[in-house]
Amino acid sequence: MQPPEILLTPKEVKGILKCSLPQVYKMADKGVIGCVRMPSAMENGGRGMVRFKQSDVLAFIERNHRKAIGDT
Repeated sequence: MQPPEILLTPKEVKGILKCSLPQVYKMADKGVIGCVRMPSAMENGGRGMVRFKQSDVLAFIERNHRKAIGDT
């Protein structure tokens, strides 16, 4: 059995990406970064509690990383 995936809070993602908290939520809402939404909170029409798989955040960074000109 594999160990459970590490889940990050929006504030932790904000710190990793060095962006604003609203930006983290926007990226989650648009599906730019995968997220886990807790169903019980969503039932009331709210955004719900959101968590991010560490692997999804790291994959986002890899997908959006641009090498400097001349880097190999």
